[in-house]
Amino acid sequence: MVIRLLILLLLLAAPARAEDSLRLVLPEGRPVVGEMIRLTVRGEYDGFIALEDMTFPDSAAYDWMQLLPDDWRDERVNGVQRRVFERQIAIFPRKPGNLVIGPVSHHLTKAEGATRREIVVEAPPVTIAIGPYPAPGLPLVARNLKVTDELSDDPAHIRDDQTIHRRITITAENTMAHLLPPRPDLREKWLISFTSPEKRETRLTEKGPLAFVEWEWSLRPITGEQGTLPPIRFSWFDLAKREMRGSITQPVIFGYGQLGANIGGSTGAVSRWSLIGVVAAGAALALGLALRGQGLRVPDWRRWLPNPHSGALRKAAAEGDLLELRRVALEYAGHEKRFGRAVDPASLRRLDASIFAAEGNDLDRAAFLRELSGR
Repeated sequence: MVIRLLILLLLLAAPARAEDSLRLVLPEGRPVVGEMIRLTVRGEYDGFIALEDMTFPDSAAYDWMQLLPDDWRDERVNGVQRRVFERQIAIFPRKPGNLVIGPVSHHLTKAEGATRREIVVEAPPVTIAIGPYPAPGLPLVARNLKVTDELSDDPAHIRDDQTIHRRITITAENTMAHLLPPRPDLREKWLISFTSPEKRETRLTEKGPLAFVEWEWSLRPITGEQGTLPPIRFSWFDLAKREMRGSITQPVIFGYGQLGANIGGSTGAVSRWSLIGVVAAGAALALGLALRGQGLRVPDWRRWLPNPHSGALRKAAAEGDLLELRRVALEYAGHEKRFGRAVDPASLRRLDASIFAAEGNDLDRAAFLRELSGR
């Protein structure tokens, strides 16, 4: 009797065998759309674990990424030695409202002597309230966002044949690269620009994800007029101050240059041909209106009028000045389109590629003239 009583007392004094458990741990607070939520998946297990597999669920309600490698360690929990598992996940909610995360299942293979036993431990779903993004437009929530704007030379003193390279870089902590803004559009009538391939990536650091994007343009003005690229504004929600902030680039001013005749300065020959074309077009229009008054169908006589820019186009091609050739080609193409005649846009793209060629140009100017005029 005494022995049985001692055994019972020993069993009561021994710590109870804890069950395996898995749960999702969320931080306090009310995040907004696009804000990074650091979620911890924590498992507490008993026994020796030989194999394990856990896949975090995708969802249309959020983006996610794993921040650190899985952490396995032995830890005493409530007086019992346990095998503890932790995985750090960053969640980026896509819309306001109650965000449900989970459930998450952890598939384990336990070794008990010579036998193997497979079990599944499941963490129940958790819910967190997501506030709306506090501004219109695409959400961008970050910490320590930085914008750099670099120019290869001073555009205010650009030379006739010079190309300015512009590079804009954005880096932002605690966000993902695809959440950074899209490439700005640098299009002006007085400027031709070529864009390099975009560089966009998310880098993992000890502080969390670092989003990076880089844009680069090759810029060259095509007239002798002064031009200005306006400032570019990037708005974002600052996690440190929890308020909207903005980053603005400086305006880029292209100074006066001897870039050949500008759009307003056509040659005398072109002006004379333009005057002849206008007079002929006016006469054809007056005749057409008169005939329409008689109920007759009138053909569009403008289609047969010569292009007043043909002479200047041939001259620019012969001289080999590609910038002047491009200026006149645009005038020629604009006139053709206004008069309902087709122009091959591929020829203009090949001309632009030749202007920015790294080692001279290989433009076949005779072929260019034939392609542009369709002859």
